[in-house]
Amino acid sequence: MELKGVVLLMCVLAVSANSIVKEATDNIAAVETVDSTSVVSTVDSVSTEATVTLDNTTSNQSPSMSYVSKQRENKLYNFIVARKFDEAVENTISLYGAGGCNIIEQVIERLFDEGQSIVFDYSYKLSIAGARYVARSCFPAAIRIHESLVFAKVINKRDGYALTYSRRVDSDGDRRILGDRNTQNRMDITWWFVPYWLGDRLYFEMRPLRMAMFLKLGNTRDEDDDHTAYISDDHATNRHFWTIQPVKHNGELLFYIINREYDELLKFGQSTKYDGYRIGYGHSTRDFNPNKFSWYIDVI
Repeated sequence: MELKGVVLLMCVLAVSANSIVKEATDNIAAVETVDSTSVVSTVDSVSTEATVTLDNTTSNQSPSMSYVSKQRENKLYNFIVARKFDEAVENTISLYGAGGCNIIEQVIERLFDEGQSIVFDYSYKLSIAGARYVARSCFPAAIRIHESLVFAKVINKRDGYALTYSRRVDSDGDRRILGDRNTQNRMDITWWFVPYWLGDRLYFEMRPLRMAMFLKLGNTRDEDDDHTAYISDDHATNRHFWTIQPVKHNGELLFYIINREYDELLKFGQSTKYDGYRIGYGHSTRDFNPNKFSWYIDVI
């Protein structure tokens, strides 16, 4: 009887053990399934987040770069218009070295659009600082006329006549400035712009390439209150100095040429009575009309 009781107890214990093992196995499997699902879900979530972040970065990259470029453009522009040329030169060289020629070009376009003659001051300061290579890469040729080997034709916008001079010498040894309808390249209509830094800005003396005589306005006014333009051997007065101011008109880059002494714009008269040429004058009023008084500076 006692033996039967022992056998029965052993059977009960065996069944219980099997039940516990099965339950434990089921629980482990459940845990593994849950953990596995959790890990997969977490990885997928991180992966999705990373993809969204990357997409956002990519989509925002262009506006960000545009913003940075505009900041750099404004910085250079502000240096120039504040006449902080040392800083402007340093900043320009840095931009060029970083491949920022397009930013420099944008600044120059802004100065053109605003009619700022300071663009010539900036170009000159950059060249004398030893960075002429930047100007040659990023600047229009017309604002490099201060360079010693840059020559140009000067052609009136209204009439298409080229700036030249008379073969006749008057009693003072001067020659009249004339407008020639023949604008083909030749020495008679090719000019050299000689730079002078006076005070805080750049002025030019203008001389024909063929001879060492310099553009000036005469002392007296005519019946229209204009000053006649000449070239002369002497060049020691303010009547021989000129500033050049850009103007954008109908998509064209043009320039006013302004006398320092009288603050008058260089122009051609409308008459061709002087052997078929037009006569050069300083206009009596500051009439900034590009159709009448602006010029092309055509570097050759």
